Amino acid sequence: MRQWELIGITDQASPTPATQQAVEDVAEGPAFFWTTDGALRLRGVSESAAEAIGRPVDWCVGRDLLDVFGLDGPNAVLLDAHITALGGDTAMFTFRGDRVSVRCLVHPVTDARGRASGTRCLATRIDNVDVSDGPDRSAVA
Repeated sequence: MRQWELIGITDQASPTPATQQAVEDVAEGPAFFWTTDGALRLRGVSESAAEAIGRPVDWCVGRDLLDVFGLDGPNAVLLDAHITALGGDTAMFTFRGDRVSVRCLVHPVTDARGRASGTRCLATRIDNVDVSDGPDRSAVA
């Protein structure tokens, strides 16, 4: 539902906080999420990514992916995708944050010699994610 602020009719501030706008940016299509260096330290982090991670941008920048996301849990595929990208291939993963889930595409960033020197992650917001790995268990036998 969209809410409009009518100039001259209402003097209330917009009810949508800036952090919500950052999350909505990802809903419009593929958007820059973050970049890493060759050691998988976050170098550039968008407001949308920081919102999905649940930390401010300045907290994220310079940290290892392992430090931010850990090695275990539902976001473990994130590390695998970035390692694949460092190997020169493109990889995909789904990131499930507290407020938003996104489908991410990770590309290698290459240096002048064509070697992967880091990664670039682009994200597209997804609203409905089927997280089940097996058959539907809600059916009664």
